[in-house]
Amino acid sequence: MKIKPSSIGCQRSLRSRSIVFAYAVEYNGRRNVCPATMFAGLAFVILYASAGFADVVSTVDGGGQRVSSASYTMDGSVGGIGGLSAGGSVTNSGGGSSTQPAAAKSLTVNATPSSIDEGSTSQLGGWAVMDDDSITMLSGADITWDAPAYPIASIASNGLLAASAVYTNTQATFSGRYLDATGDGHLLVLDSNPDNYGIYAGDSLPDWWQVQYFGVNNPNAAPGTDLDGDGQDNFFEFTAGLVPTDSQSHFALRIEPVPGQPALRNLVFSPIIAGRTYSVEYRDALATPPWISLAGTTQTDNGDERTVTDTGASGLRKFYRVKVEKP
Repeated sequence: MKIKPSSIGCQRSLRSRSIVFAYAVEYNGRRNVCPATMFAGLAFVILYASAGFADVVSTVDGGGQRVSSASYTMDGSVGGIGGLSAGGSVTNSGGGSSTQPAAAKSLTVNATPSSIDEGSTSQLGGWAVMDDDSITMLSGADITWDAPAYPIASIASNGLLAASAVYTNTQATFSGRYLDATGDGHLLVLDSNPDNYGIYAGDSLPDWWQVQYFGVNNPNAAPGTDLDGDGQDNFFEFTAGLVPTDSQSHFALRIEPVPGQPALRNLVFSPIIAGRTYSVEYRDALATPPWISLAGTTQTDNGDERTVTDTGASGLRKFYRVKVEKP
């Protein structure tokens, strides 16, 4: 009697989650194929009996093993059964191989520094948590960055972020991708130059004020424009703390006599607002410069209204104005 291994094969069944293993032996010149079934994760037993030789029992586990008797030797293998590998390969006894690519579960992105002046730069980077819970540190060049949006002017391929001009301190959001994970990050762009935004740049009015009342890049926000028609232009209304789009918001000055005091005049003006200084000036003739600061006065406040009394108003005529300043 001659017994020798002839062939060994493996077939996977997705429906039953089983592996079918077959072996063949020659017995007196006859070829016999004997199947057996192993459920995934379990070992199985092959039992073959004949009148010509004793029962042989062989147990094959996930990695295969050799079983033998006095008459034969048999090597069993179930092929490539193994775990996942991050970028490596698993090789079975038949010489085949398989590769499982690395995967990222999450991505964290950041900016250094996290607060920058408008027009300056910050370096982006981050780290990824991989599917095996390891952490991979990433440079800006390792991450694919989404197209930037205001207040980010650009993000280079190496992750160098450039900030655009802003009209007020503005938070920026940037987004990146590494493998199949995405992440968002934030940084603050500071309004380091209050007069450099869009068409409002260099016009002596702060950009935030123009955007607040007129929106972005509106020609009606120009310093010399009087949109609400109250006779006071945007530059004066900003200085006086007024609303440039409301004709009822304007600065007013009136002259009132003092009963029983013909040499006195009350100069009443409003509104007075914190953070401003108010100086009364006069001329004896409107066309004759200069304007002179009014001295020898008394002053009283009532809410947002101030009264300054000129104690030297005995002349035939006198012209007054109030100078408003915002330090």
